[in-house]
Amino acid sequence: MKLSLDSSLTAEIVKAIAEFNLIDACDKIAVGVSGGKDSSFLLYCLKILQLHFKIDFSLKAVYVDPGFGDSQAEDNLSTLTKELGVDFKVIRTKIKDYIQKDSNPCSKCAHFRKGAIIEYLNKINYNKLAFGHHLDDAVETFLLSIFYSGQLQALKANRYLSENKINIIRPLIYLRETQIENEIEKKNFKIAKSSCPYDDASARSKVRQDFKGFFEDEQLFANLISAMRKKDNFELWPQKMDYNILKKKMKNYWK
Repeated sequence: MKLSLDSSLTAEIVKAIAEFNLIDACDKIAVGVSGGKDSSFLLYCLKILQLHFKIDFSLKAVYVDPGFGDSQAEDNLSTLTKELGVDFKVIRTKIKDYIQKDSNPCSKCAHFRKGAIIEYLNKINYNKLAFGHHLDDAVETFLLSIFYSGQLQALKANRYLSENKINIIRPLIYLRETQIENEIEKKNFKIAKSSCPYDDASARSKVRQDFKGFFEDEQLFANLISAMRKKDNFELWPQKMDYNILKKKMKNYWK
């Protein structure tokens, strides 16, 4: 396989790596791959960087089989990793059985899959787990946090899990989904359609559909990205007052 990447995409990926300190010398990085476009593209990009960076780092692909019988995804990943010369690990699980009756199967599945990978990485002494989340994912997560939890939380490009001593990194965080799709099409990557029966029923899918216009309008999308940044010019309500103090204050207004 001939490895090449458009300079504009390389610049955005390296910008994220530099700004958020995603890769250090002697890092052992595992890419959590699913067979989808984002994680496959991330693995491809990191292999290119591994060949050309002054910083030496190890690279591995890890696939968690949730038990849906998705052999196509595994076959495609096996082919891709062989062409890239990257070690490929498959972790067999029974996640499908655990989430069937859950009210939020997508969130629970993601939690279990991440846990399975982290447990494996601790055994082999790998210190970083890379996910293929992109800029659209980051904005979706921001909107999800507002509408589903009432909080202002952004998807971190670099998050340290102190209990597991693992950094979760997201090198594609500055790329739009359309950019990744275009590159995947150009390079004829084999991408398997998800076999998960809950794929279109998640809260993320709903946000994606409900706010589709925001993602297509460049100015609106840019404003959402800006809102995720820490800044001095924000105006929010104060923290909620203690109920007993508030109640006493309210009573004092009456004659």
